[in-house]
Amino acid sequence: MFPLISLMILVPFIGFALLLVLPARLEMNRLVGALFSGIPLVLGVYMLLAFNYGNPQMQMTEQYTWISTAYFPITYSVGVDGIALPMVFLSVLLSFLVVIFSWDVKARSNQYFSMILLTEVGVIGVFTVTNYFIFYLFWEAVLIPMFFIILVWGSPRRVYSATKFFIYTHASSLVMLLSFFALYFQYHSYVVAHPSLNLPAFSFSMSVINQVSPLFPQFFQIIVFVGLFFGFIVKMPVFPFHTWLPDAHTDAPTGGSVLLAGLLIKMGSFGIIRIAIPALPAGAKMIEDWIVVLAVISILYGAWVSLAQKDIKRMIANSSISHMGLVLLAIAASVFTLNLSTGRMNTLGIAVADFQMFAHGLITAVLFMSAGVIQHHAGTREMDRLSGLGRHMPMLSTFMLAGFLASLGLPGMVGFVAEFSVFYVTYLSFNVYLLIPILTVVITVGYYLWALQRTIYGPESDKLDFSTIHDSNWYEIVPMGILVIIIIIFGIVPWVIFNPINSAVPLWYHYFLGRAIP
Repeated sequence: MFPLISLMILVPFIGFALLLVLPARLEMNRLVGALFSGIPLVLGVYMLLAFNYGNPQMQMTEQYTWISTAYFPITYSVGVDGIALPMVFLSVLLSFLVVIFSWDVKARSNQYFSMILLTEVGVIGVFTVTNYFIFYLFWEAVLIPMFFIILVWGSPRRVYSATKFFIYTHASSLVMLLSFFALYFQYHSYVVAHPSLNLPAFSFSMSVINQVSPLFPQFFQIIVFVGLFFGFIVKMPVFPFHTWLPDAHTDAPTGGSVLLAGLLIKMGSFGIIRIAIPALPAGAKMIEDWIVVLAVISILYGAWVSLAQKDIKRMIANSSISHMGLVLLAIAASVFTLNLSTGRMNTLGIAVADFQMFAHGLITAVLFMSAGVIQHHAGTREMDRLSGLGRHMPMLSTFMLAGFLASLGLPGMVGFVAEFSVFYVTYLSFNVYLLIPILTVVITVGYYLWALQRTIYGPESDKLDFSTIHDSNWYEIVPMGILVIIIIIFGIVPWVIFNPINSAVPLWYHYFLGRAIP
């Protein structure tokens, strides 16, 4: 079988290694970066075309033995189903567009583009791997390049923000790793005690462990689920573990912010969907109230804090906390419907959460690129110093307006479908309590329209020299234009992405659906 996924991982890794040994010549480095991120994009488009949308099972699977010892077997196994498909496409798309958007990066350009490619390697691995141990390796692999992207190419506070990012995410990753080993050893004990199951005594395979992990004792499920949940929500991030995100975004270069918001924080919610709930459903059910509370607080807090921001990039960063809270709320809506005695659950909320992740990844990329263009051309992101840019930067104004309208949920764009679906599943589970999180719509409209008024519209600011300000360059226009087109396409035909997600979720969760859970 053609190793499509492995090639999507291997090609950017080769580009990463090549760029590290190339001399720091800008023209060569950016061409290498574009080539080795463009090939995975072509493979990703092929994956979209070759994917069997009527088959909810894992497709394009690969499996290779890495460590074959009896007590510690490690297998490199990857595959893509409807849950992973949109995230893999988003990964290859944004990685390529970030390389194009960063066309004018001159400082240590070979190392900069190599870090982008290494980030792409990690996120594709996270979204496709089906082995707990390999999942952790790819998860940690993403941390290293993003740390250096912030530390080396960030703004003056980059050391503080990079260090904070590293400490928060690495500490939570260690908790996640301990939870994986707890699953591993508990699985071994359970299989030894039940030899009739005819399962391998030791395994890190998600599908193998998930066959029996929903039957583990309830206390064990609660403890380990909390460990996994903590590891994942710090990455999302969710209140009160969110404070690293605004700092990291504010001080990261534009390309780093796009990857961070578009891909890295999606790893956290993807981990909850792919690993935590299907492996330990009773643990999720036991803390469902906390999941709902954290989701609602994140939604309202992120939106409310965005109103107070003066830096447009920091405003967008805080809005991501709010939108990722919507992802967690949709997940909570499904968990709320889980009946432990029958194993029945409405999985629609899980599918909606995955779609919201995809939509937010597209939209937030446009927003951070817009903020980057303003910084590059006006020399500031402070909204109090910006006004009247629309007359001098019409292309930037068009894409920025499109991004804001998509994020606040304008019909015809993918953000509307995603947010409406989140509120729909929330209503199905919580009825009139939907009114609490839906307040965020009003707040979101407020801070986005206010930001537009203070930057694009209004009289020309006397704090800017407009004679030196010109519109976006081609390498800034092209990525934003592509993203806006895709946002509109999936706003009009959302079922192309949503249907395979919705059919794949019940199959991935089938190990506990329909049977009693201790």
